[in-house]
Amino acid sequence: MTIKFEGIDLIPADGYILNFIVDGKDETVYCDGLEELMCTVLTEEEWVNWLTGGGLPLLKGKKIDDEVKFVEEYIDKTADDYSVLFQD
Repeated sequence: MTIKFEGIDLIPADGYILNFIVDGKDETVYCDGLEELMCTVLTEEEWVNWLTGGGLPLLKGKKIDDEVKFVEEYIDKTADDYSVLFQD
């Protein structure tokens, strides 16, 4: 299975769509709000830290303060980890 991350779309009412190309087909994953979006990439400890105002962890030694940009960069580097979402 080949997976390429294509970005995040913000939709009205604070929803997010993660866009992937999986084996040549467009696939999406919906996240209902920023908290669900962040929970897709952060460990439980990182998520609690972010939720309580502690900020985001470093990503490959780089500080990113924008949550959506953080998720985009994280998933772009780890797209293959999301293959479980697209298995039959």
